[in-house]
Amino acid sequence: MKNTLIFFILAVVVAFSCKNRLPSPENRISFHDKAADTSIINSTLNAAKSLLQKNPDSVILCLKQTLQQSIALNYFQGIGESYYLTGVAFFYKYQYDTALYLHQKAYAISEKIGDKKGMARARYSMSYDYSLMQNMQKSLESLEDSRRLFEEIREFNKVYDCIEGLVFIHKQLHHTKAVDSLLNELITVAERTKDKKKLANSYIILGNHYVDQAYLNLAIEAFYKALKIAEESGDPVEMANALGSIGLANLYLREFKTAIDYYHRQEEILKSLHDNYQLSITYTGLGEAYNALKNYSLGLEFHQKSLEIREKMSYQIAISNSLYNIAYTYFLAQDSADRALKYIDRSLQIDREINNYDGLAKNYMLLGEILAHKKKDSEGIRYLERSLAIARQYNNTNVIQEASGALSRLYAGKGNFEKAFLNMCINNEISDSIISGENFKRITQLEMQYAFDKKQNEIEVSHLQEKLQYETKLKRNKIVRNFSMLLGTLLIAFGIFLYTSYRKSRKAEKEKEALLKEIHHRVKNNLMVISSLLNLQSGSITDDNTKTAMKESQSRVKSMALIHQLLYQSEILTGIDFPKYLEQLMASLQSTYSKPGKNIQYNITAENIQLDIDTAIPLGLITNELATNAYKYAFADNTDGKIEIDFCRTDDHKYRLRISDNGKGLPQGFDIENSTTLGLKLVKILTKQIKATLDYHLKNGTEFNVVFSANKEHNR
Repeated sequence: MKNTLIFFILAVVVAFSCKNRLPSPENRISFHDKAADTSIINSTLNAAKSLLQKNPDSVILCLKQTLQQSIALNYFQGIGESYYLTGVAFFYKYQYDTALYLHQKAYAISEKIGDKKGMARARYSMSYDYSLMQNMQKSLESLEDSRRLFEEIREFNKVYDCIEGLVFIHKQLHHTKAVDSLLNELITVAERTKDKKKLANSYIILGNHYVDQAYLNLAIEAFYKALKIAEESGDPVEMANALGSIGLANLYLREFKTAIDYYHRQEEILKSLHDNYQLSITYTGLGEAYNALKNYSLGLEFHQKSLEIREKMSYQIAISNSLYNIAYTYFLAQDSADRALKYIDRSLQIDREINNYDGLAKNYMLLGEILAHKKKDSEGIRYLERSLAIARQYNNTNVIQEASGALSRLYAGKGNFEKAFLNMCINNEISDSIISGENFKRITQLEMQYAFDKKQNEIEVSHLQEKLQYETKLKRNKIVRNFSMLLGTLLIAFGIFLYTSYRKSRKAEKEKEALLKEIHHRVKNNLMVISSLLNLQSGSITDDNTKTAMKESQSRVKSMALIHQLLYQSEILTGIDFPKYLEQLMASLQSTYSKPGKNIQYNITAENIQLDIDTAIPLGLITNELATNAYKYAFADNTDGKIEIDFCRTDDHKYRLRISDNGKGLPQGFDIENSTTLGLKLVKILTKQIKATLDYHLKNGTEFNVVFSANKEHNR
């Protein structure tokens, strides 16, 4: 009823304006008449703004007449505003190409009359048009131009909006450094505007950025700040945003029931605000939470709701994500794999059209897993390989981990152990940087509990201070005695707070340290189990070549297990004492490859250097391969021999690992690039992994040099 009334008023205004005779060269209009006409046009335009989102079709018809009036009067301000508002109306009709064309026309008019505010506003809207048409580079250029114009006219509320949009675009383009810089600017500008809505929103955006980087403790702190500001100001939009963000944080913490509670609270506010796109995100979160609780019927229901909203908006990348979520839910339900394939096909079609590489990687991975589940291993492997290639190119770690793990299992099942091992290495490389879910949850909970307790104690101290001031005013005649008593209470409470905080902090640190040591201990034990299995398997093998390969694989597994053993035995969990590692590794190889009648000695010269696990494991495997080759082949014709290992810093702030022997040397014409042996192939792969250079010399034996950057060292 309200919309009908507004539209009626708007129609009356337009109809009245249309009564005015259009000017002609023969019919001159006075200044007073033109001023009256432009005033009517401005009233029409202002009335149209209130109906843009609710009734865009009606607004478009009215603005068409207003545009004709403005052109007849040569009223450029009205022409520009008519073009701009019509563009916004088409934007709400999801016709982004038409909206873009009209906003470009509005910009040209504003530029012609020198209206910087109109230019800035048009460029801002063009940025949204380009974004929803998947042209992120043009969107970025438009928004940067809009920000510059708003800064020139010192409209900092609009500058804030531009920075917020730039954060979104740079996140889409994976420009992490640009996002970090813009977030600092966003909070600064929000504080400058003194707008609590923007300040709350800036902390939500900051928290979401921390979530993307898995800094959940920092994210939660930012979300709490946003919620507090939103509640103080009574802003329903920012309250909804804060509630949704807290729901997301709980989703990552695997507190699924808590996440569902927050999402439902957010849903009620969003329905009252008619914020459909944000509501689609909330439904996606609810779908993921119910899936995690294995309530797939509800998970499917909420993902379908999200898809319905996004299809009405014609937002292709969001539609693709919803289709993938529905397919994944059907896959989790196990008995609905064929239904999942239909949704994957639709999602892949969209991803190919808009070059959504993350979506392609996820869909190919899910398609491969479904085909493997249906016993179509060869087809499954083909799609998983596609997924892994795209994910590695665009650094999608979650897809890399899952796809490589699936490929390793499938190749092993088909007897292709070389490819199974290579994919296992890729999987381990990603897995080494991720703490297991339960331990991560426990550590984060400890940090959250400590932060909460600290805040509660700060509140208690604040209450004591208020009590001190209050009682001092009431009892002036006893001020000295009361002040002393209350101050003593305050000091005791503060001392208890400090002591409690210290004990909880130490407890949290010790628990984290114990958890990390337990992880390394279990990894080492699992690797030794694998080594034992290889040893048992080799006992039943009669073929010498196969037995040798099993023995080499066992040696490689031991070299990795040794890294984790040193970590859980060390007080410093972030670094490997590499000289100590070399001593233990060579002692193990000496006992494995020593033969009767052979006197092969080794000598290690190493500076006191610690390396992180990402460098130590590949470097340890390289040492294992090259030293093993020396034991096996360098002294075939000699009874005596010596292997030298030298690890040191270089003058140009790099590190050099030199492995040499005084044996018979490599054959004439040897070229490591054309080597077909698995060991040397592995050396080349691992050298590239740590971004090192590899060279070798064949004089008086064989010498290999591995040189890599020093930025991986850990200080003691």
